[in-house]
Amino acid sequence: MNARTLLCLTLLASAGVAPTSGRAASDLRSVAIVMSAGVQAPAYGALRPYAGRRWPNWALPAGSLTPHGALLVTALGASYRASYTRAGFLNAGDCREANGISVVTSDRPSTAATAAAFLAGLAPDCDVAYTRAPAGADPIFHPVPDIAKADPAAAAGSLRAALGSDPNGLTPGDAASLARLEALLDCAAYDCTRVSTLGGSIVTDSSTGLASLRGPVAVGGAAVDALRAEYAGALPAQNVGWGHLDLDLLRDLSQMSVLRARLEDRNPYAARVTASNLAAHVLASLTGRSGRLSAFVGLETNVAQLAGLLDATWSLPGDPRNDTPPGGALVFERYAADRRAGRKSDEVRIFFVAQPFGAMRRATPGSPVPVTRVPVAIAGCPDTGCPVETFEQLVKRAIDPAFVTPV
Repeated sequence: MNARTLLCLTLLASAGVAPTSGRAASDLRSVAIVMSAGVQAPAYGALRPYAGRRWPNWALPAGSLTPHGALLVTALGASYRASYTRAGFLNAGDCREANGISVVTSDRPSTAATAAAFLAGLAPDCDVAYTRAPAGADPIFHPVPDIAKADPAAAAGSLRAALGSDPNGLTPGDAASLARLEALLDCAAYDCTRVSTLGGSIVTDSSTGLASLRGPVAVGGAAVDALRAEYAGALPAQNVGWGHLDLDLLRDLSQMSVLRARLEDRNPYAARVTASNLAAHVLASLTGRSGRLSAFVGLETNVAQLAGLLDATWSLPGDPRNDTPPGGALVFERYAADRRAGRKSDEVRIFFVAQPFGAMRRATPGSPVPVTRVPVAIAGCPDTGCPVETFEQLVKRAIDPAFVTPV
């Protein structure tokens, strides 16, 4: 995709989530949205040894959706509503159509709050409730070990293979981003531990069998996630990276967050065991008859895991490849067959939808927030649209039935 086309998509999306070009909007049959939680208050406890200065005080429990995050997610819901209403897919003035909207969320407080804020924008004044997984029993978003336990050896081996030749999985570009993060954390001037001096290792969780990283990528990714929340959450400038974090630096540092997700969440074994059930539910929502619009609200890790399972890639303008900002979503749209154009089968088209970080920070109550929508590439699917039978075969080949519950 050239820069001019990408710019046009971004400008179109500023008034809403732009409908697919090249197909009649009335051909849209069903939509499935896999969305990450909005801006959450960071958990700074484990990060304190690696920063020379105090992290800011949010006056909110760690992991909770912030008020500004709720504002942004409601604006996202309104954007989907506006675009799908213009497309003739939804009728914003008819609450009876709310019966065709299904929102499922994980058992986390932040995702439940995100689901409520999303519905406040998507179906305002309509009595639409989200379904929240019971605490400790979340097979869609956390199937391991709720459905089955992962194989620790396979999990560690897949993560080790993803690291490549560097023991920490760092490319020269990643190492440069890590160096800039360390400069911001400023251990050279204060008594703290430099992230780059940590030894990298792989550990497996005895209760789940899943493998995770310890060391520079894990700590660096967590620190960057906190900084991203400070920026997108509209904290005062002096509290965003101690007054030294602007948008350009944030985009550069975000590579550490993307790297952690690529290694831990998108490696083949982790993606297969953690996202198979979510993928099965997305497929059922597109091919079944239960509703027109289904949304699955989880964490950024859930989006990364599903992307890893499907080998999905996207590029948001200015951000690292496959970045998932707060509220970012994989959007699956099913279009009716267009026999006049020689398409005998329904098509599935996939997009990534997110609000740009700069727009998130500048957002104010009652004002629309620009939205960027970019195409998602999946191996085995043509860029022009994936026949629904092909998409179904790809998903069924990718998932592990041992980690899938009946849909």
